[in-house]
Amino acid sequence: METRLNEVLAVVNNKGGVGKTTTVQSLAAAMKRQHPEWRVLVIDLDPQGDLSKLMGWKGERMPTVTDALAQEQGLLPIYKSERGIYYVPSSPALQKIEPKLMAQMQPYMVLRKLLIGKVEDYSGDGISAIPYNFDYVLIDCPPALSMCTYNAMAVASGLLIPVQMEGLSVSGLAPVIVEMERVKRELNPQLELRGLVPVMVDMRPNIVRSFAAYLEQAYGDNVTMTIIPRSVKVNEAQTKKQDIYEHKQWSPVALAYGQLAKELFG
Repeated sequence: METRLNEVLAVVNNKGGVGKTTTVQSLAAAMKRQHPEWRVLVIDLDPQGDLSKLMGWKGERMPTVTDALAQEQGLLPIYKSERGIYYVPSSPALQKIEPKLMAQMQPYMVLRKLLIGKVEDYSGDGISAIPYNFDYVLIDCPPALSMCTYNAMAVASGLLIPVQMEGLSVSGLAPVIVEMERVKRELNPQLELRGLVPVMVDMRPNIVRSFAAYLEQAYGDNVTMTIIPRSVKVNEAQTKKQDIYEHKQWSPVALAYGQLAKELFG
């Protein structure tokens, strides 16, 4: 049987507050709007669980990604949001998962094993296995090069790195790319850099234009053509537990994420 899955994309940056969760949420929403027939799954690997909350997770006493990672024979639990996007929620206990990962035979390959295996379907749609039931998987990684991040890179076919136009964010790219190359060399030969995405951009200050020029010069074609503008509309939407299209579908930031989805996925 042929698999349906086209791509597993890990959204990574070892700095917090750079728009990883917003990028996963907005890309998934844009993909679903542009291609209603696609099944898109998002996986929350951040112990803060912000993506889970945006998907509608209320912290019920139900299985999360933490439970699946902690068990030698774990199953990823699949839920479905009201907007038709499937998700695997996180939990605060994910902060303490590393000893349980290290106790397993291949600690950096646990998520890979889970993703290709059977699942627990809580969506009601008869999901049996991710490769046969989904077109795309987006993984929201924690703001650190932790074991969860390495697990995401070990299973992903592509890495997407949101970058703010400020010193610490731009200078922090190099360690992420170095580790991506190491994972590609030692664990996952299929892993590729899918793009560096300039996010929360306001091009008016000279310093921002300088960082944008440096990014283009240093990383060239790896920088996406789409630039995500800074917008209060994102915060407004997330405060209401909405995606940007539900809140302001014609806002510049909504249009930008729609363009990014087309650039990455067609």
